[in-house]
Amino acid sequence: MRRENNEVITCALANTGFEGLGPDILMPINVAQRLGLNLSGGTEVYAIRTASGVAPIYRFRESVSVRVLVNDRDTPIVRLMPIVSESVDYVILSDKALTELGIVIIDASNGIWCFRDELGRVFRTSCTPD
Repeated sequence: MRRENNEVITCALANTGFEGLGPDILMPINVAQRLGLNLSGGTEVYAIRTASGVAPIYRFRESVSVRVLVNDRDTPIVRLMPIVSESVDYVILSDKALTELGIVIIDASNGIWCFRDELGRVFRTSCTPD
C-alpha cells in the first residue's frame, strides 16, 4: 500500500465479516505511521465493540493506494479508505475491499484464494502476516 512517498508491503487478512462503510483497509497504528497517516487530523472517530470491550477506531477521509503483489501477473491499483485501530495486530481487508481487489476466498481455513478472473483455474496460498 502507498500514500504519497510512503510505502508498506505486508500481508493482509481477507475478512468477509468485516463489513466496512466502503472499501476499507483496517490497520494497526504502526502501519499507519509508516504510511505517514496522522491520527490527529483528517479522521472520523468511532467507538466499536470488540471481544475486549469498546475501542476507538479512526477512519480517514483520504484513501491509500493498494495493490495485491503476486509473482505471475500485474494487478490494478485500487483506492481503499484506511481505518486505524489500537486493537488490531494485522492489516485486514473489508468485504468491499476484497471485491475492489478482485479477491475470491476459496478455502478460508487453509488460506486458499484466487482472483475473480482465475476462479476454477488458479489456487493461490496466503502469505503469513508479520
